[in-house]
Amino acid sequence: MNQSKKVITLILVVTSIQLLLSVFSKEFIGQYPYFKNVNLLSDILVKEKAKKGAVTTKGIGNSVSDDSLPKNEFEAYENKDALIRFNADTVAPALPKLTQKLIALSEGKNVKIRIAWFGDSQIEGDFITQDVREQLQNYFGQQKGVGYVPISCVSSDFRRTAKVFTTGDVNVDNFKKQEHNGGLFLSGYSFYSNNLEVDFRDNVKKSSTQITQKWLLYGKGDSISVKINDSVRKYPANSEFNRILVGSGVSNKAKFTVSAKRTPIFGVSSEPQSGIVLDNYSFRGITGVELKKINSDLLAEISRSGYYDLIVFQYGVNLMFQPNDTNYDYYYRGMRPVLKKFQNNLPNTEFLLFSCSDRAFNYDGEWKTAVGIDSLIHTQARLAYDTDIPFYNFYKSIGGSGTIVKWADSTVQYANKDYIHFNFRGAKAVSKIIFKALLHDYQKGVLLKKGGKPIVVPAVVVPKTIVKEIIQVKKDTPKPASPKVEVLKPKVVKEVIPKEVVPKPPVKKGDSI
Repeated sequence: MNQSKKVITLILVVTSIQLLLSVFSKEFIGQYPYFKNVNLLSDILVKEKAKKGAVTTKGIGNSVSDDSLPKNEFEAYENKDALIRFNADTVAPALPKLTQKLIALSEGKNVKIRIAWFGDSQIEGDFITQDVREQLQNYFGQQKGVGYVPISCVSSDFRRTAKVFTTGDVNVDNFKKQEHNGGLFLSGYSFYSNNLEVDFRDNVKKSSTQITQKWLLYGKGDSISVKINDSVRKYPANSEFNRILVGSGVSNKAKFTVSAKRTPIFGVSSEPQSGIVLDNYSFRGITGVELKKINSDLLAEISRSGYYDLIVFQYGVNLMFQPNDTNYDYYYRGMRPVLKKFQNNLPNTEFLLFSCSDRAFNYDGEWKTAVGIDSLIHTQARLAYDTDIPFYNFYKSIGGSGTIVKWADSTVQYANKDYIHFNFRGAKAVSKIIFKALLHDYQKGVLLKKGGKPIVVPAVVVPKTIVKEIIQVKKDTPKPASPKVEVLKPKVVKEVIPKEVVPKPPVKKGDSI
């Protein structure tokens, strides 16, 4: 009898302890994680939560009304590793048009996808973008190509993915110096020459049997003359955006001579016949506001040709030039009209706005993340929210505060000692993080399609006129003044393909620029 009492007592004591642990499970788990499986009340608590109106489904694949799906409120800008479309549900992709084309590409369809990637010195020399491009092209097929390359720029010497050698005099207009009436290209550059020999090399590794097309891009002027081998042809320059095929074949090279004294030359584009083309538009020392200098006419004509599916804006570190700055309202006032200008003139293109990455200053002898970085990212998120552009928190995704210092000071360095720029190793590392976020957004669309649900895509807009926008900004308000609108006759992008387009293997001339 005494033995039975001891057993009963022991059972009661153990049960009481387990009940006590169950009631205060959260407190105990915080200190002792091994208690996470001790909860006698778990079934009761789950049923109670269900009674309070939690959304449940009877089986996997059952549809849930759009009203019940969680939405991305403004605070979602702090999320990492994800593209955020504000005021939209979290199940749908932030870039539905791009997702649809990527799905078509994955199904083996003949699709070409173009991405323009704008940025400052963090992406010059094709840093970051070269690795994002490679990962996208590898994942969705083996068609390769470097995309757009300017005739010359400050990063030409150390860029690995392409080389341009030239002979002849070249006059250069750019964001900081413009002497000609012709407009600047998206890169912030335009080139003029009466006799320019160009030797172009696409150094992106590809299959020996893959054909790449090499296009000469140029703008509006009087005319342009191109010599390929011994054949010379003259082409009109009536449109703001024109292309001439100067090479097509398995060779990675193109050699030609161009004469365009009063016609802006934009550069060369080397691209596959189908697949993904990612163009790097880097310009050192800018914040993105400088893009206002790009003509609306050019943007509208690019839109009419359906040239770009996605435009990425990656700016921010150049705004933090004072270590103690915390107010970036002036940037909102300057950048918002630029974003609206691109949206108005490229209505069928999707956009993605990056936050800045990490940057550090020396505070009292110690390198630390800039004190104003949270304020700047909040401002960039406001820009995305107010213009309905998806947002990517690049800063949080790569690690947040202290990341650039850790990467620059580590034994195996991922960043330079200026505590701003990634080195080759760091650029490759962050490209993997970016690619993962892009792929995650694409996979949302794949899941919707597998579940028999539509990917909601905005209707295609057919522009009837070209809108020329003159930006005027009030200094005392974050709201831009209404733009003046000038209606111009629409122009059609002309692509001219010469009869002989395969150049002989070129001999290197001139110095590398």
